Amino acid sequence: MSITDFWKFIQGKLMGGKTYKVTSDDITEFIDKQEWNRLALYEFALHSGINIIANALSACEVRTFDNWQEVRKDQYYRWNYEPNINMNAAQFKQKLVWSLIYRNECLVIQTRKGEFLIADSYDHDRYALYQDVFRNVTVCADDGNGVYHPYTFRQTFRMEDVLFYRLSNRNIRALLDELIIDYNRLLQAAIQKFYKSGGERGVMVIDANAPNANYGMKADGTPRTFNDVYTELLNKQFATYFKSPNAVLPLFKGFDYQTKGGEASKKSTSEIKDVTDLTDEIYGRVGNALQIPPSLLKGDVADVTALTRNLITFAIDPIASMIETENNRKLYRKDVLQGNYQMVDTSTIMHMTASELAAASDKMISCGGWSIDEVRKKAGDAPLNTDWSKEHFLTKNYDEMKALEDRKSNRKLSEGGADGKGET
Repeated sequence: MSITDFWKFIQGKLMGGKTYKVTSDDITEFIDKQEWNRLALYEFALHSGINIIANALSACEVRTFDNWQEVRKDQYYRWNYEPNINMNAAQFKQKLVWSLIYRNECLVIQTRKGEFLIADSYDHDRYALYQDVFRNVTVCADDGNGVYHPYTFRQTFRMEDVLFYRLSNRNIRALLDELIIDYNRLLQAAIQKFYKSGGERGVMVIDANAPNANYGMKADGTPRTFNDVYTELLNKQFATYFKSPNAVLPLFKGFDYQTKGGEASKKSTSEIKDVTDLTDEIYGRVGNALQIPPSLLKGDVADVTALTRNLITFAIDPIASMIETENNRKLYRKDVLQGNYQMVDTSTIMHMTASELAAASDKMISCGGWSIDEVRKKAGDAPLNTDWSKEHFLTKNYDEMKALEDRKSNRKLSEGGADGKGET
């Protein structure tokens, strides 16, 4: 569970608005209630999925076009190298994806210098017949040492002035949170069953005169009662004793503990399978929500090529298309109809082997699809950047039908002239 849940736990102890000092006992109590680990597996799976999508998108090239010709100007530099002075393009795209999945939306504003900044917080006023408005837009800057220096813009931003990405109509993470809570309860039950099957067993014998014994004084100077000792022994000392591989358990006079651990070392495969099955189920639900193959999310390497193609098709391409569409309608407006636009190229995610590229490049060059420079770029090599390497070639196998008919006609005329039967 996140640190926010810990502070909610602490806030429950606040009474009358008084200042409360957090102690090690509070942390121990929180951990002993097993709240800390309840959503740890879900958070790990979710963060792993977000990292997969963010890393894949950061590898994509944003290509820019002017009059249907690919160019590399200011917008290309901004989206592929330096969106703003404090971030490179990969960091920017990763933060964008994190904001999209965690908040279901992401607000990007552009400064007067042309830099793009991702807003960390803002107020969004929605309207049906007018432009939406964004107020109190705050951007947090990190100095690298964990110290943040937020800046809040005084101006109000209209929808046409910003890039606003929205993942879907429903916050998928909020829905996941509700679903995963039930799975984690089942997971905790399975874990407890696993621990119980191989846990410590024992009998504690209490002398009849123990309640009347002297147990010393507490820290506040009041006498320590039998109930105080009994509660501390069961809730804290025994809990630590059972969790530790090697431990000594001090007992007060009148208490005698006798272990009954003959079956402690026996664990059936049923208890282990309960835990692994629920773990797989949580990974599966998170993977389905993010459109990531669950086996890829868990790190399985079997048939990774097919899994990666599935990832690109269902998880990466929709987000890339959404970013591409929003950028084009806000940065280029109707100039996209004149061939001025940008494209998020997701083909750079997959790396082609030499054998795959050799077969593909031969066909693509012969049909005029790729130039030599484009083939070298696909292979990860630098383009030659010469006139002939930029040319596109077309073999006669891919010639036009009209040109083929013209050649046949010319051949017949030539043959007719050779035997004297042709036209003079």
